[in-house]
Amino acid sequence: MSMKDLAPRGFLTTCILKSLKDEPKHGYKLIKSIKEGTGWEPSPGAVYPTLHHLKKQGLIDEEKEGRRISYRLTNEGEAIVEKIEENMKGMKSKFHNFINIMGQILEIKESELKKIKEIHNNKERRGFIFLPTDIKNSLFKTRDLISKISQNKKKHKNLKNVLDELYFKLKKLDGE
Repeated sequence: MSMKDLAPRGFLTTCILKSLKDEPKHGYKLIKSIKEGTGWEPSPGAVYPTLHHLKKQGLIDEEKEGRRISYRLTNEGEAIVEKIEENMKGMKSKFHNFINIMGQILEIKESELKKIKEIHNNKERRGFIFLPTDIKNSLFKTRDLISKISQNKKKHKNLKNVLDELYFKLKKLDGE
């Protein structure tokens, strides 16, 4: 399965634009920046056509530096990145609402919910909000199963116990 099958349309474009927000970059540096932020390393065969398309749209400019071409955001590109960041704030609010609802369903203590939100808000621990694909896939499968099990009120307590146990195992893993 390729990233094309897993990523939403425009994912690479968004990654490139957000990566160029801080400083101009050449293609190889962009690829490494995206890998560092998402865990996914896009191929040059995907990145360079996307850069060409963004240039045609007027969202980036290019500048030759010897044999390399460096890319930077135009004013229009900066405006798009601002819109992306505004949308991410909206998604963050929805995510926090989801956490609150799941907390109620699973009877999670308010202090534990607060910790989850703090982790999500901690910008030092994440450049992009994306996870490596294998971890993301496991998380989605787990989320779907939790959703299914949580529909049976008789299983709430057992589900909560399993999730608490998972939390403590992850916390232990984090401390290793």
